[in-house]
Amino acid sequence: MKRLAVCVAVTAALALTGCSDDAPKDNGAVAAPTTEQSLLPQSGPAPTKPGASPQAGCPVDAATLEKAFVANVDVSNAVDIGKGLTDISCVETWATARTQPEANDQATVLFRFDVAKKQWFAISGGTDGVCTGKVKVPAEIAKQLKNC
Repeated sequence: MKRLAVCVAVTAALALTGCSDDAPKDNGAVAAPTTEQSLLPQSGPAPTKPGASPQAGCPVDAATLEKAFVANVDVSNAVDIGKGLTDISCVETWATARTQPEANDQATVLFRFDVAKKQWFAISGGTDGVCTGKVKVPAEIAKQLKNC
């Protein structure tokens, strides 16, 4: 009787946990990575576009440039960014982006990457002459940047 009670208890426990003697079925699903697997540090250089240098800041995304834009009060007060930056062009340590204002003319914003600080800075902005103003973009770079 005691043996029967143990068998019933074991059978009930197996039924509750869903265990069986059948081999697991492979339904093609891939298990999600554990926290430790998904947070492993990246090894090697960051992925970049062909010809881009991760030390020079290119390529760069709109969110990064928008942070630099907001950080420069003079530029951000002078230019209406509207819905954000678009049409980004990046060459070496220089970048341009176009604004998306709702009521004003579209403007170009000029950015420069500081290699020592590893940070982008908004330099100037306006509807014309942003690459030839107080801070001049080198001619060979300006030829490659959109909106210069």
